[in-house]
Amino acid sequence: MKGRNFLLFFYLPFLGILIIFFVLSSLNRAYIKNKTENLVKEQLQAAAEILKINISHFLRENYSVAEIFDSYSGKENIYYIALLDEDKNVLGWSSRFEGYLPLSLHTVEGEGSWIIDSPAGKIFNFFSPFSPDEGKKCYLYIGYSLENLQEMIAYSRRNFFLIFGLIFVIGVILFLGFYQLQRSYLGKKEEAEVEKAEKERYREISAFTSGVGHEIKNPLNSLSLLFELLHNKVPEELQDDVALGKEEIHKISRIIDQFSTSLKPIKLNKERCSLAEMVSNVKESLSREYDISEVEIRYSESSSVYLEADKGLMSQAFLNLLRNSLDASERGLISIHAQQKKKAVQVRIEDSGRGIPEEDQERIFEPFFSTKKKGMGVGLYLTKKIIEAHEGKIEVRSQKGQGTVFVIHIPGG
Repeated sequence: MKGRNFLLFFYLPFLGILIIFFVLSSLNRAYIKNKTENLVKEQLQAAAEILKINISHFLRENYSVAEIFDSYSGKENIYYIALLDEDKNVLGWSSRFEGYLPLSLHTVEGEGSWIIDSPAGKIFNFFSPFSPDEGKKCYLYIGYSLENLQEMIAYSRRNFFLIFGLIFVIGVILFLGFYQLQRSYLGKKEEAEVEKAEKERYREISAFTSGVGHEIKNPLNSLSLLFELLHNKVPEELQDDVALGKEEIHKISRIIDQFSTSLKPIKLNKERCSLAEMVSNVKESLSREYDISEVEIRYSESSSVYLEADKGLMSQAFLNLLRNSLDASERGLISIHAQQKKKAVQVRIEDSGRGIPEEDQERIFEPFFSTKKKGMGVGLYLTKKIIEAHEGKIEVRSQKGQGTVFVIHIPGG
């Protein structure tokens, strides 16, 4: 699945779910708010009816309006209260805020209730007639504070946005997690396809090389025998030329053998071996190939390092790397340092040679790529192949003119 398709597949449904959740939650909150307000109105109306009965009783007992309202003025939910006569003239009133009685008789027609905004928030107003005595009619006007209801609604709103925010954050985290997994999957899939294509390519090259090598080596063997016979029969002044021809035939034969070896699958025969001993044997082999009088190869290790590896193949890998360092270093120091890191061995090979150009660093492990005039591009490729066969990896760090560092990680040790 491509990145754009992935976004459409996950991102759009996620946004759709968020939008649906937001709409449904908003509708649900509005429904609960309306239901709650209606329930509060019913409760306040019932409380007002009880209040009318109590006021009627006090009036029959000849209590003054001021005395009656004084007993209710401390009620937390009663914001203001007023008693009106039959002609709707105010007989007396009490308010939690002096001088505040929002009563407009032009808007009051008989019994009714409504909600207004005030300094204390929303107020539920109730206006209702009652008869304290037979033949006498009064009106009760009362305002209840809806502060608790508003706090509950505000609390509900905060919880809604908190839950919505948490769902959004969790969704984004999950989306990013899925996106990273998908990218990782695509990357591994692409790597697997590239690896598959490379294996197929090398299989074809291997088959072709094996066929060509078989067809060429037979005539080469015949030519080698022919030059051997000629060497004993030609005049002395031609013997050097015949020897050179014979050496060139051997060189062609070695090239074919190296190509064939590099393309064959690696089979490991692991054993426990000392890295210090392995490097010592490699140094001895190099001393027979190179003049290393002006180059010091120094080995060090944090503690005795042992590998579970194919000793012959691993020695070949270190031999190829040190050959590469010697070819790049006419003099100076080549240091090899090994250490155990957790469950792996790290080997660092550093030289003070001419370095590798940046544009070539990604290609030096490719088969048949070489910057040397006489190089065939097999050594580093085979080295990488050997290390990867041991489930390890190799990295290169280099700056032109400042030397090269090869870092090898091999599991175990």
